[in-house]
This record gives sequence, C-alpha cells and structure tokens, in this order.
Amino acid sequence: MTGYESRVAKRPETSRVPSAVGAIPVVGDLMKQADAQAQWMQDLLEQNTRLVGQFPATMKTFNDSLERFNQTVARLDRAVSRIERASKNLTGPVERLADALDTKTLRDIPDVLDALRSEALPALRAATDTQRQVALLQSTLDRVIAVVGDLPGASIVRRMAGGRPDEPAAPRPTPGAASD
Repeated sequence: MTGYESRVAKRPETSRVPSAVGAIPVVGDLMKQADAQAQWMQDLLEQNTRLVGQFPATMKTFNDSLERFNQTVARLDRAVSRIERASKNLTGPVERLADALDTKTLRDIPDVLDALRSEALPALRAATDTQRQVALLQSTLDRVIAVVGDLPGASIVRRMAGGRPDEPAAPRPTPGAASD
C-alpha cells in the first residue's frame, strides 16, 4: 500500500458508498500535512530571513578581508621589486667575479687561508712585539747615555767617538720621572 492509499477511506466490496467517496483522503490527514508544510515553510522563511539579515555584515567582512589581502599583495610586490633590484645590482659583479676565478684558484683558497693563519698572523704578532721591544731598548739606551754623559771624562769619550765636546749631552731624566 502506498502512503496515499493508507490515508483514504477503505471501501469494502459490499459497501453501498459510491467508489468516488472512497478515493477522497481523510480530511484530518490533509490538515496535518498542510500544517507540517506550513511549519516547514515558516522555518525556511525564518532561516532565509536570518541569512539575508546577516548578508551585509558578511559582505563587509569579506570586503575587509579582500582589502587586507590587497595590502599584503602590495607589500609583497614592493618586497619582490626591492629583491629584484638588489639581485640585478649584484648579478653583474658576481658574474665578473665568477669569470675571473678559475677552479684551481678556488681549490687553493683553503690552503692559502690555512697558511696565513699558521704563518702570517704569528709573524705579525711578533712584529708588534718587536716594535715594543725596540721602543723599550731605545728608552733604556737613552737613559744609559744620559747617565754616562754625567760621568767625569764623558767629553773625552765623545771626542774619541767622533763627537764634538760642545754637543749637548742627552737630556737627563728628572728624578722620580716615570720610565717605560
């Protein structure tokens, strides 16, 4: 039996009711169906009304998101432009450098750096120390010459060394002066 047949009045074969009357659905069932459909339509209409009411806010949020997206795209475009300009400025010099370097030179660079580190840097440190030692020796010699110049007969020694007796002696250190 279908859904419709279950709602229509049954007509027994021996009934005196005409057959057309048995084909009419029961009025109560029709009213229940109409009420259920009306309730469904009302719920649907309320839901659509809420959705339509939310549509302007949804569109504003969407437009704000699009605007932020466009700002992000603009910032990315500026960043990419800067990177492209910088890479164009570097491309020429790097290509010239790559052309100037041969593979043998590139292979020798680590050995050269190791040699500089192990030999040249200690020599430079020693040269700096040597300069300090020479300066200390010079100040010591100046003090010795000043002391010797104060000794009796210093002018005779200067004459024998080829100096003139009237040359002034080296400046004397003052007592209590700081020395290196």
